[in-house]
Amino acid sequence: MRLSRALSIVGLALGLACGLAIAPRPRDVASDASRASLGALLDTLSPVSSARARVGGQPPPFTLPAAVGGPSSGQFRMGELIGHHPVVILFWATWCVPCQQELPFYETLYQRHRAAGLRVVGISMDNATTVSRVGPAARRLGITFDIVTDLDTRVTTQLNPRRSAPFSIWVNREGRITWEREGFAPAEGQTITDGINALVGSGG
Repeated sequence: MRLSRALSIVGLALGLACGLAIAPRPRDVASDASRASLGALLDTLSPVSSARARVGGQPPPFTLPAAVGGPSSGQFRMGELIGHHPVVILFWATWCVPCQQELPFYETLYQRHRAAGLRVVGISMDNATTVSRVGPAARRLGITFDIVTDLDTRVTTQLNPRRSAPFSIWVNREGRITWEREGFAPAEGQTITDGINALVGSGG
């Protein structure tokens, strides 16, 4: 009797185990929806993060306003320069110490190659709290090329997503990025000078 009862219990347990093994698992609808939402978000972001901030790529034809009190006025339109002029894009900020060395260095190169078509634009990453200092700071540094602001960070997000300062990008006459570099040191001066000479002289 005891043996029969034990065998019955074992049989019931095996039946339950087999049933669980072959029964379909309920679909986790919430997880599927979350994965779909994440996929859609990544699809939306990928054009920005893959961006055009890579060597060999093309910068976006952005338009940014001149810094109030700075050396330029009106709007800077990158779209008018792409494919026509070699362009240097410099991301900087008033709180960035190396930027105070980099901007005057590029000012010298700008003056040297301006007649040959070189264009330089300094994009300030200052926020609303310090943006009023941008134009005056550029003037104190003796800058004459375009200095613009990017308060909504749209262009910075595309070309300099890490918000590095200083961060430089060179674009050749064909509209392709040939250089991107974080930081600046005076010791790099000759390398940068030779690079800009080539950018202007041979189209990069």
